[in-house]
Amino acid sequence: MGENLSRLGIDLWSMAFYVVNIGLTMAILIWILYKPVNKFIDQRQRQIEDSIDEAKKLQESFEEKLNLVQKDKEETEAQLKAELLNLQKFTDRKRAELTAEMEQARKEMIEKATREIDARKTSIIKEAEKDVQILMAKIILDIVENKVPENIIQESIESSWSKLNK
Repeated sequence: MGENLSRLGIDLWSMAFYVVNIGLTMAILIWILYKPVNKFIDQRQRQIEDSIDEAKKLQESFEEKLNLVQKDKEETEAQLKAELLNLQKFTDRKRAELTAEMEQARKEMIEKATREIDARKTSIIKEAEKDVQILMAKIILDIVENKVPENIIQESIESSWSKLNK
């Protein structure tokens, strides 16, 4: 076998030397490079895991804050709805009060106007009665041609007028 290899130009000792040389080179490279590369890979892996953990924590924190904001929003909406309902009730109450006050004021104005109209009507009627009495007295005086005294005629007219009004 050694002869067959030497015919091909391969020396057995050279082959052994190459194998030992490659083995030593591999051992040195592993001893020199493997640990730092492995250490770098481990550090990078830990860094990635830490980043993933931090991202998960941030996501959880964000979700908690989002839930808090959502709850706060719902509470605020509920408060606003309650305040709006209270405001609506207050407005309805005030509207009813103002309507009642306006109705009362309207009634008072109508009563006052009615009293004033009645007073004016009474005054006008009294003035008209006096004017009619004076006119009747003049007419009767003219008719009687001063045969009956004026005060008797006046009393007669007033008496007749009050009987007529009853």
